[in-house]
Amino acid sequence: MWFKNLKYILLFTIAFVFNSYANTITKNMVFQTPSIQNVRFPGFSFTDPNVAFCQSSSNPDHELTFQVTNYINLSAGNQFQLFLSNDDFATQNQITNVSIAQTSVSGTTATYTATFSFPAQTYGNNFKIRVRSTTLSSFATSQVFSAYDIIFNNQIPLNVTNGSVILCANGSFTISIKDDVTPTPLTYSYLTYIWRKQNLSTGIFEVIPNQTGPSLTVTTSGTYFVEVNYGPICSSSASPNTLAKSVQVTVTQSTSGDTLQIASQNGETEVCESTGVLLLLQDSSGNLVANGSNISWYLNGVVIPNANSNTYNATQGGAYTASLNNGSCTISVPQNEAYVLNEITFNATLNVSTPYELTIGDNFDAIVTTDAISPSFEWYFNNNILTETTNTLNIAVAGQYTVIITENSGCISTIELNLLVIEPGSDVIPNLISPNGDGINDKFKVPYNLTSSNNLSLEIYNSSGKQVYVTDNYQNTWPENDNDAFESKAFYYFKMTKESQIIKEGILTVIK
Repeated sequence: MWFKNLKYILLFTIAFVFNSYANTITKNMVFQTPSIQNVRFPGFSFTDPNVAFCQSSSNPDHELTFQVTNYINLSAGNQFQLFLSNDDFATQNQITNVSIAQTSVSGTTATYTATFSFPAQTYGNNFKIRVRSTTLSSFATSQVFSAYDIIFNNQIPLNVTNGSVILCANGSFTISIKDDVTPTPLTYSYLTYIWRKQNLSTGIFEVIPNQTGPSLTVTTSGTYFVEVNYGPICSSSASPNTLAKSVQVTVTQSTSGDTLQIASQNGETEVCESTGVLLLLQDSSGNLVANGSNISWYLNGVVIPNANSNTYNATQGGAYTASLNNGSCTISVPQNEAYVLNEITFNATLNVSTPYELTIGDNFDAIVTTDAISPSFEWYFNNNILTETTNTLNIAVAGQYTVIITENSGCISTIELNLLVIEPGSDVIPNLISPNGDGINDKFKVPYNLTSSNNLSLEIYNSSGKQVYVTDNYQNTWPENDNDAFESKAFYYFKMTKESQIIKEGILTVIK
């Protein structure tokens, strides 16, 4: 009996031990916690001091890998997240533009690859990326690296362009990045800059120490340029040639007696008004003076308005000079070294001289004679264009006539001729007029030599002593309209002066 009981006791003990062992194995297999490890950038070791990422439109994506042990125990809803920080995660930003996929498995460890882009305006050193899980408390962090979002990758605009800056003796000049153009790196206030000056011995453009702002004040001659500081790796690889760099600015030192000089683009000595001649302002060595300085151009000694560039398109003949003021001195083109241009033009004359006195009831032909090869003609009467387009205009009415002759072959240019046609005048000042509309003695007309200078004063008073007319510029127009009331015979007093001197005064008889 006891033997039978012992049998059952042994069977129970064996079952208990087996179940306990099985439970232990199950626990170890199912509930071992996964962990994130070995965050790496492919191609770099964890201790590599030169890890740098240059992000641009042509290189928008980057990769890192990490491993997860016991990956099979990850929850079904688990997601991995990337966080970026440059202050050892005192603050951090989540990288949202990311794609993560499992790429290999070795035993209980899986390797994942994350393809991502840095957030816009990522700029600088000491960055790290941290990989976290949405269902685990563990995380792992990458090595330190540099990252630069190449947000500006155009030529940097400067306040000086196209030539040499002339530095006045003991003076200075500030080269600066322009902020009134698009695009400009100044839009991104966090960017810093590297200013360089060429070493004349080696030809290498060396970094100017402690100059990281958007401007540089120079006091010595040399060749300078500026680039956006994208770190030593990105600056050399992501911005070759003119990308994220400025043009080179040559600074020359002025000496006592230095002058400027003017040259034309093609050595022209004649100018056509329709095309002009491009003049270049140069230093004494023949280098084009840089824009950005205070430049003025002059024609025959008179300043040309709004001509402030290092070039000027001249459309008139004459003697051209220029000056440049850099704040501490003024350098000029001497008047005796002016660049002289002669106009390419043609000749045109009228067959009558001005003023032309029109005979009462008569008319005449005003004829243009010209040596233009292919001329055209525009006639105007008192500033109103007429229909006549030939070289001849028949004139029967007094007034101001103008003809514009245009040469339409070769050098397109124009000549304007003016003709004043006056009504018959008198050599004496009349004392009687008859404003009855018959065209004879209708106006109080005085000799043309009195009215031609536009400063003849006339006062007219009626027999009661009331002033009925006054002007400082009499042009033989009184009475001015038909509304003036006249008796069949009336007497007026007139007083005529010129430059405060009385020319004549007396009685004027008006008969209707």
